Amino acid sequence: MTTPTPTPTPKAFTFPKPSTFLPLLVLLVLFWIPQAGIKDNIITLLFTTFVWTITSVSWNLLGGFTGQTSFGFAVFYGLGAYTTGLLINAGVNPYVSFVAAAGVAAIASFLVGLPTFRLRGPYFTIATIGITEAVRVIMSNMKITGGASGLNIIEHRPFLLIEHYYTGLVAVAVAIALSVWIARSRFGLSLRAIKQDEDAAADVGVNPYTSKLKVHAIAAALTGVAGAIHARNAVFIDPGGGPGGVFAFQTAISILLMPVIGGIGTIWGPVLGGLVFGVVEDQLVVKFPNAHLLLYGVLLILIILLEPDGLVGILKQLLKLFRRVVPWTFWKSSP
Repeated sequence: MTTPTPTPTPKAFTFPKPSTFLPLLVLLVLFWIPQAGIKDNIITLLFTTFVWTITSVSWNLLGGFTGQTSFGFAVFYGLGAYTTGLLINAGVNPYVSFVAAAGVAAIASFLVGLPTFRLRGPYFTIATIGITEAVRVIMSNMKITGGASGLNIIEHRPFLLIEHYYTGLVAVAVAIALSVWIARSRFGLSLRAIKQDEDAAADVGVNPYTSKLKVHAIAAALTGVAGAIHARNAVFIDPGGGPGGVFAFQTAISILLMPVIGGIGTIWGPVLGGLVFGVVEDQLVVKFPNAHLLLYGVLLILIILLEPDGLVGILKQLLKLFRRVVPWTFWKSSP
């Protein structure tokens, strides 16, 4: 007598994880927005947010994953901006200039990192501050860059806001995808090991010095591209502390501030920080020149006191609370 084959029990339907489909949904919406007749000022605001988010994600690769607090990313942002500005003025295709900007910033990262990564803690941070100010002074006195007067960027083609928008959107998508890949790779695990205990990481076969140099170069290249995209859109840049001051110390602070607000060491924290920063900078700085500094100060105090993981930590706490109130199958499928 043959044994009947058991009928397989159908699996209950579960929704895909929000972490999988939400980023793709947001990306599709952002691609669709310019086709929906949105006003140019909103498109410009989103473009600015894309640029800041790229720098935020880039800084997090070094500061968030390895724990190296650097104030030197304005150097790479400014070098990327000036590389693109000079090449566009020379008649080079803007997209070729973006690649060159990434290369120049990556090379500069080694010049900065080779001596400074031999330092630890506050000594490394102080060294990056000194380098940022030194580069700003040098660039302010070079004729080829226009000196303190700045550089006008003349592109012999029509200015299309939608083209700049999509350029920024693709660049930020690439930056986030690269951040996700690094975070989930063996290289990302080695970076997190360095953050936890550099000496212990070295004992298990990780080379902290070369690992930091590698991720520093990747972060610098992305930051250089952000500066290049900004320069092409702004059509004027200067090295000082004015509105176009790409080497300004305030730019370095802004780049560091965004991942702190969003959540250092996370994937989506720097993205949220870039979103908050972009909106605040655009909406408040013009109307209330000092109000944005007050808002940033309040946010930092609240984050330090209540949730060191930033906005991502706050959202996780709210999600846990919501799951307790609404125990749907949808939430059981998410991590």
